[in-house]
Amino acid sequence: MSMTYYTVDDLRPGRPGWGVKRFSALNDAISHYRSLPMDGARVLGMADDAHAYELIRCVRLFPGDAQGEDVLAADHWHGGLTKKNAALKDALDVCLESLRPRFLLEPERLIPVPQRKKLRKELREALLWQGYEENYESAIRSVFVGGVGWLSPQDVKKQRQLPLVLRYRVDGMTKDGAYLSLEVEPWEYDLLLEQTRDHYKMKKRG
Repeated sequence: MSMTYYTVDDLRPGRPGWGVKRFSALNDAISHYRSLPMDGARVLGMADDAHAYELIRCVRLFPGDAQGEDVLAADHWHGGLTKKNAALKDALDVCLESLRPRFLLEPERLIPVPQRKKLRKELREALLWQGYEENYESAIRSVFVGGVGWLSPQDVKKQRQLPLVLRYRVDGMTKDGAYLSLEVEPWEYDLLLEQTRDHYKMKKRG
């Protein structure tokens, strides 16, 4: 399957047209991407015969910022996509090494790029507090939003700007049922959620 790479100069709405360039080599695409101004919504991506994948996008982190910052454009690891598409995984690895994005763009938030694939030692036996009918989101007590501070989950949803979510304070517990108060990054919360669900699945199986 042949892969090509592309850049878009500025995806902001209201512009008369976009400047799109295509490349056969990722390094050439990255070099051209770097030459594009950072005051627009520049994009770096890859495409095969059937799909296009955004890799990097330049976004403003806070209102009033004169320039944007390069972030990972989507969570392509979610759902095992990178396991099915080795070329996509390789391209993401190159982008992480070359452009060093600090944040990952999700549909409703920006979060720090996951730093590890495993939980730190003190979280490996922890579980999220289980709410009514396995509502684990209720375990999130407050959310730290960059440039704003600690907010309730409900107030985060009211933010006009795409929130930069840096940390959660969550209710957790040990496997023996003792309460734990935890402060975690969003990617750690996702791993804790997976760990908690797996724990209860195993428990049901007996």
